[in-house]
Amino acid sequence: MVVFYFVLDCPNEYIKSVEVTYDEPKLFQNTVITSLTFQTSSGRTSFFGYKVGKKFVLEQKDHRLVGFHGKEGDAIDALGAYFAPIQAPTPLIPTKKLPSVGGNGGVKWDDGVFDGVRKISIGQCYDVVSYVKFDYIKGTELVSGDEHGETLPEASELVLEDDEYLLSLGGYIDKSRGAIRYIDAVKTNKRDSGESELNYGEKFTLGENGNKIVGFYGQASDVLHSIGVYVVPITSAE
Repeated sequence: MVVFYFVLDCPNEYIKSVEVTYDEPKLFQNTVITSLTFQTSSGRTSFFGYKVGKKFVLEQKDHRLVGFHGKEGDAIDALGAYFAPIQAPTPLIPTKKLPSVGGNGGVKWDDGVFDGVRKISIGQCYDVVSYVKFDYIKGTELVSGDEHGETLPEASELVLEDDEYLLSLGGYIDKSRGAIRYIDAVKTNKRDSGESELNYGEKFTLGENGNKIVGFYGQASDVLHSIGVYVVPITSAE
């Protein structure tokens, strides 16, 4: 027995219709399916069998094929199909990369873009941020980001709840050292740490009204030199 198959480019491609031929060949004592021709949403066709006998088409307007049913013996005696409405593509949420703050030393790093931030870890060494690490949410998975800077035995951590998202992150820059001096202002949709009353240098706030933070990037060596964020609009479902 020879098995034929073809592969769809899911989820971008689906089967629109199947042309079926049927006949009563001498090899069998009843009517059987003799060929199948699949047509996909991208215009591709794939043919299997011997195109003899009468034909019919399995198709439903504005629907995609999702399954088959039928009868079988020594061959396929009858064939039907299940169809479902074509789902509109999920609109892409535009991601914006906001300018970073801080100095230009160290090595560039970029965590990328996720669905949200789950945990913020900040290592403070005297009067400078020595490292940062962020954990993210991607779909249903928790993604642990890399550590950026020089790791310390202890770090301050903030863990966000399941329905909580990060709106802004703030702190101070040490311009003389070209580094981030403190990160001490965290605002989410559920809490606000507020701003420090002390003057630690040049103040900064990362974030944009109507958006949530979904990723970080920056530069680091043995200290955090700069930090920036990726943001996306807050949807009505959030």
